[in-house]
Amino acid sequence: MPVKKKSVITFDKNQRRLTWTMLFLTIAAAIFLFVLSYSLQRLEPLPLPTPAAVVPALFQGETFTETALLELPALATSGESSFLASPDGRRFAYVLKTEAKQQLVLDESAGPLVDEITFWSFSADSKHFAYTVKDGGKEWAIVDGVAGAHYDWIFNPRFFTPDSGYFVYKARVSGAKDVLVVNGRETRPYDRIYEPIISPAKNTLIFFARDGQQLWRGEVPLRVISAAE
Repeated sequence: MPVKKKSVITFDKNQRRLTWTMLFLTIAAAIFLFVLSYSLQRLEPLPLPTPAAVVPALFQGETFTETALLELPALATSGESSFLASPDGRRFAYVLKTEAKQQLVLDESAGPLVDEITFWSFSADSKHFAYTVKDGGKEWAIVDGVAGAHYDWIFNPRFFTPDSGYFVYKARVSGAKDVLVVNGRETRPYDRIYEPIISPAKNTLIFFARDGQQLWRGEVPLRVISAAE
């Protein structure tokens, strides 16, 4: 019996000690949070950096110039026209869209009214311009104002070669055959022509094609176009 009484007394002392310890820690934490909050309220906020301190001003005394080119026609259109500038920034093209037709204007020369303008691009040297149009169920390319043959479909990719001397695209002809067209000249028809590539030397256009069960590899020599041309 005496042993049990001693154990109960010891337990009560430990419990009271734990209770006082928790009470002390709670009061200390509350005092600490109060002092911290009071100190933060007295701190002055740092000033935000001005834009000039972050990045330099866009203009540092340069002279800004602009030139009026032409007055655009009034647009009776359901949407905005699209615009494209040449790589050298000296030429431009835009598309006018009416309710039923579209028309491409290159510099100040207007092209034909068609159902849809499906592609347009300047060459890398900005000297040439090509676009493809769809009208009446047919699609064709117009390169430097000269219209090419009409096809059932013109596929991507459609591109100028890096030297700007050739415009290349794939087209679908009658009988579900494909031809590769380079500056208006066609290869023979194949069942399918895969995407053409330019050789590392940039002097050959390489393509692969399937005709029946036969796989073909074709090459089109590209004359290197000098800068003077």
